[in-house]
Amino acid sequence: MVEKARREYLAQVQETIKTEILMGQSVSSLDYEVVQLRAETSSLRQLNSQLVGELESTKEAAAAGEKRLEEVGKLSEAKGQLEKAASSLAALTTERDAAEASKQKLEAEKADLMNVGVDALTDGFELALEQIRCVLPDLDLSQFSIYHEVVDGKLTPPAP
Repeated sequence: MVEKARREYLAQVQETIKTEILMGQSVSSLDYEVVQLRAETSSLRQLNSQLVGELESTKEAAAAGEKRLEEVGKLSEAKGQLEKAASSLAALTTERDAAEASKQKLEAEKADLMNVGVDALTDGFELALEQIRCVLPDLDLSQFSIYHEVVDGKLTPPAP
């Protein structure tokens, strides 16, 4: 009977380890996506500032050339370029906002996955303690905690 309980316990421990590995891989892939989104956000910000600079220089060029273009009749072309730069800036701003929203969503998903992982580990530990209570009902389990560590074959409380 003890051997059967031991086999069941080992099977549950193996399942817990598999779950931890899968959770770690999910979190790692989310971390990678968050890093990519941060890089994209950074490049979008740089592109945004570059376009703002280009927009400012285009505005200055348009203001200076407006007087000349009025004489030549090409004012509409400069205004078209300015509108094109403004619409490009608006499009990049929209892309940046979408990337930031996606980043926040991924960070929320990461936090949820971390909570699920912690809950699974805690539940697994509690299940293991319950199994020990079934096999050894007189054993005092109050000294055991999920936060304790085994150092040199001895159970030690967590460092503060």
